[in-house]
Amino acid sequence: MTIEDVGTKALAVPDGIAQATGIATVQTEQLIGDVGDALRLLDAVERVRGHAHPLILGLQDAVGMKMPAALVLSAISQGRDTADGVAEQVGTTPGEAELAVAELEALGLVRTSPRLQVTGTGQARLSQLDGLTVRVLDVITGILGPADAAQLVRLLHTVADGLETAAVTAMTSQSSHTALNN
Repeated sequence: MTIEDVGTKALAVPDGIAQATGIATVQTEQLIGDVGDALRLLDAVERVRGHAHPLILGLQDAVGMKMPAALVLSAISQGRDTADGVAEQVGTTPGEAELAVAELEALGLVRTSPRLQVTGTGQARLSQLDGLTVRVLDVITGILGPADAAQLVRLLHTVADGLETAAVTAMTSQSSHTALNN
C-alpha cells in the first residue's frame, strides 16, 4: 500500500513489514512498556551502581586488592591449582589468570611451586575479605531475602556477560566499518 492510495502523492510506504529494532524490539518482547520504563530501569541500575561502587572500593582498600584478584585468590584457595583451572572458575582467559597469579605471588599471597597454593598471608586476606563481604551480603539479603538475592546475583552476571559480549561485538563491528571506509 502506498500513501498515494489514500490521496497523497509524495511518499511511498513499502509493502513489507519492517523488523522492529531498538526500543521497539524490547517493546515487542514485552520487556518494557515504553521509553519511560527503559529509563527507569537504567536509573535503577545507576542508583545501585552509585551505592555499590563505594562499597566495592572500601572492600578493595580494606584488603589491599581489587575484586578480580580476590576472585583469583579465592579460586586458588578452593583448590584450583593451575592457571587454566583458575580461569575456568573465575571466567577469564588463562593468560589473564596467569597475570593475576603473578601479581598475587609478588604480594606474597600465593605460592606457585610446586602448584598454586594460598600462603598464610593470602589466607588472612581471604578471611578479612570474607568477614567484610558477609556484612554487605547481610544487608542485601535483608532487603531481598536469600532466594531473591541469589537470583539477583545470577541475573546481574547474565546482564554483565551480555553487555561485555555486546561491547566486544560493537567494537569489532566499528573496527570493521572503519577499515572498510579507509
